[in-house]
Amino acid sequence: MHIPDWDDRFLSVYEPQDYVQAVRETGADGVMLYFQSHLGLCYWPTQSGKVHRAARSRDLAGEALAALMRAGLPVCAYYSVNFNNQAWLDHPDWRLKPSAPATIGQLPRERYGIVCLNNPAYQAFVDAQIDEIATYPVDAFFFDMVWWNGVCICDACRSRFLGETGEEIPETIDWREPGWIRFQSARERWLAEFTAALRDRARAGRPGVDVYHNFALGLSNWTRGVSFDTVAGHDFLGGDFYGGRAEQLLISRLMLNLTPSRPAEFMTTVAAGLTEHTRLRPQAELTTKAMAATASGAAFLAILAIDPDGRIEPDAIARVRVAFDAARAFAPFLGGAPVEDVGVYCSDRSKMSFAENGRPITASPGASLPDYPHFKALTGACRILQQAHVPFGVVTRANLDELDRWPVLVLPNVTRMGRDEVQAFQDYVARGGRLYASRETSLALDDGSRAEDFALAELFGCYHRGEAGGRLVYARARAWPLPERPLAHWRIDGGTGATVVAAGADEVLVTLTTPYGYPDPGAVGDAQWASIHSSPPWTDTDEPLVVRNRYGDGQAVYSALDIEAGETPEHDQLFLSLIRALAPHSARLAVDTHPCVWASAFDQPGADRMTVCLLNYQLEAPTIPVPASRVSVRLPTGRRVVAIARAPEREPIPFEEPEPGRVSFDAGTLDLFAMFIVEHAPA
Repeated sequence: MHIPDWDDRFLSVYEPQDYVQAVRETGADGVMLYFQSHLGLCYWPTQSGKVHRAARSRDLAGEALAALMRAGLPVCAYYSVNFNNQAWLDHPDWRLKPSAPATIGQLPRERYGIVCLNNPAYQAFVDAQIDEIATYPVDAFFFDMVWWNGVCICDACRSRFLGETGEEIPETIDWREPGWIRFQSARERWLAEFTAALRDRARAGRPGVDVYHNFALGLSNWTRGVSFDTVAGHDFLGGDFYGGRAEQLLISRLMLNLTPSRPAEFMTTVAAGLTEHTRLRPQAELTTKAMAATASGAAFLAILAIDPDGRIEPDAIARVRVAFDAARAFAPFLGGAPVEDVGVYCSDRSKMSFAENGRPITASPGASLPDYPHFKALTGACRILQQAHVPFGVVTRANLDELDRWPVLVLPNVTRMGRDEVQAFQDYVARGGRLYASRETSLALDDGSRAEDFALAELFGCYHRGEAGGRLVYARARAWPLPERPLAHWRIDGGTGATVVAAGADEVLVTLTTPYGYPDPGAVGDAQWASIHSSPPWTDTDEPLVVRNRYGDGQAVYSALDIEAGETPEHDQLFLSLIRALAPHSARLAVDTHPCVWASAFDQPGADRMTVCLLNYQLEAPTIPVPASRVSVRLPTGRRVVAIARAPEREPIPFEEPEPGRVSFDAGTLDLFAMFIVEHAPA
């Protein structure tokens, strides 16, 4: 309902009763009700802000809320923070002042009035608005757009930073300079404090209410300032996402282990995107997204845009109903602890690139795109593990005290690391954990210091000597199942994507091969190349690229290449081989099926069962059924299988026990989604 009021026809036919009836037709079991929008116009009779003209003589939010309560539906109040056109127009001194032109993805940036959350007068205004909404018996608050849309250098931001540090805002980006680190840390802290303050204000007016904020930019680059410290202001995580299958896989696994309470909530539009209105997602796509949320133990929220005059598209309602019905059938079987043999580490301290060093703040990234090196490696690792059906989760510093949950940890090019992380990873491996790390992991600390060596050098068993030159290097495996011809690793973010190390490890697994003339790129007037179009491998060296090292009771594999970011079958094969070789025991969940299938499982010890989910998540519709899949499950220690049934009908499934504590069964042809209940008892 982001609808202006400068035309009397806007919301002229909107009726709260029609809205409630549409909600009921979807079969929703909860509702997010707009009390206000990005326009800053309010749908309740506010005393602190401006009422939408269509609500001048009616409490549109209150009427809808009362009707929803009569229907037995819990209600979450929507409120837009920072994005407030009316406040932007009325109070020029509140406006965000980005250091560089900022964008909002594909959205028309010129339509949005964005104000600065550091402005004390704006903060007081938001408090007053929250106090008014809290007089309504809502069950939850959702605060949208709580992030920085660019690096704000307004007077309020300059004054606050100067008052806290005695320093001016730096004019140059430099991830090795303490002054720049202090400024970025302040931006992240201010946002985390504001997030918590919004929650506290809502609870002050309505004790016990659930509060969450839009986590959509949880993985955006550093300019948005969304650190994982903001999670402390959420009762659970949720956000709207539009990036497709790869994004849903990563964000769902991230929220599953990061959310303060489960389930987290995955949101997306019924329309094909935020800039679309009449073009709806195909039914198969919307239903698949709903089932992907189910497979990840998440709730699913469908965002439906109302027409400017207030009408609600019946076809959109019908599509939501189909998606909700598909997911609802499995709701009684959801919950439990995710089964994850591998933890892929996601670092909010690494949402940057050292290639930015030296750029003026006026050239800071305008968009929120996660285009930093750590993200490329992170998404690559998740994709490879998913396609191989290795049960994995996404781990953050919020999980440092429970790292032993994961038999294997992956640190995908974690470019900046805190000392607390360094210590946690050392202790984890010393206790018997298995760890893979790549490229610049632990080379820089989050206080801006960048040592000559890895902070985890002793753990890795190798020592940093610099960055590999040239356009590309080759990797030749000594003991791993790669083709005889070496693996090519190309330039990534300004380098070859490789570091140069000296090994002191127990074993060198992969060594460096270079092109003819390396590192000279070659030119028409020299003799530093061997093939005019390409740079074929030429010189084999003994320089290590991948090493394995024992440390305490565990072991670590370090790769000077961010193999997981390579995006070729050969890169995938090498990374997967390294991870499987690290695993201390057989997988808790193994699935023999097509790579497009998501496989996940959850332990439900209170119900003496495990659930196994298979999702046929293909990139294009129509979804082609996947032939029979074979599933193997290792039961919790000391348990034996009692029965296996297919949900929701609880149809019995024949099974085999190839060894004590392990059960296998045929899952049959997979159309879209299947869930299996594995019941067990003491052995």
